[in-house]
Amino acid sequence: MRHTFRYLVDHEPADGEEITLPVADSHHLARVVRRRAGDGVEVIAPSGGLWPCVVVDAGPPSTVRVTGSARPAPPGSPVTVWVGLADAGHLDLIVAKAAELGVLPLGVMVTARARRIPDEHSWARRADRMARVAEAAARQCGRGTWPAPGPLVPFWHVLTEIVPEQGVMLDPRAAAPLADLLRARPGDQPVTLLVGPDTGFDDHEVDAAAARGVATAHLGGATLRTETAAIAAMVLATLGRDRAGGP
Repeated sequence: MRHTFRYLVDHEPADGEEITLPVADSHHLARVVRRRAGDGVEVIAPSGGLWPCVVVDAGPPSTVRVTGSARPAPPGSPVTVWVGLADAGHLDLIVAKAAELGVLPLGVMVTARARRIPDEHSWARRADRMARVAEAAARQCGRGTWPAPGPLVPFWHVLTEIVPEQGVMLDPRAAAPLADLLRARPGDQPVTLLVGPDTGFDDHEVDAAAARGVATAHLGGATLRTETAAIAAMVLATLGRDRAGGP
């Protein structure tokens, strides 16, 4: 089965409409993946719908024609993730998997054990890269929305802003496995995951979360790296949790 390549458009298309792709997408279609006239592609509208198209002229610039009605993107999951500051490559991996799994809100927080905190300008560049990685992952898997991390946020601010009964802090010292804790909650209840850096949350942060009413859970006996813990937790949390009526 041939892979379907997808491109973003800034409006809701109509059946039969011809669309000229922007420069970067035209280059990708014509020079990178070498689509030709008559090949099928899809475009993703702002609503998240995926519209079937056929290449009219590979160009560049590339022109495609809409050949039918939109199909809905896979539903998202009511799962929010806050992850501790980690290496750039690890954060890229986390945000890519979040996009694939339908996690929309994903933020990065500064915890007590964070190392090498970037300045505002450096973080803006990293956040922009993460958004582009998430967009690419969403295009590949056919999702119309993806997470776009904002500014770095202090852990204490995150803790005061989340809904306590929806929160789960990952901590290897916790008594309950994450899978069991999630299984005991209603399937339509939103979940907010708090994932620490590789060095974990410190005792004050764990105690503060407990005092706020946030549950703690573990992912087994091993101490996992941030990216491994985040991905495993997102998989468990998104299973069976579709956002009703959402993208």
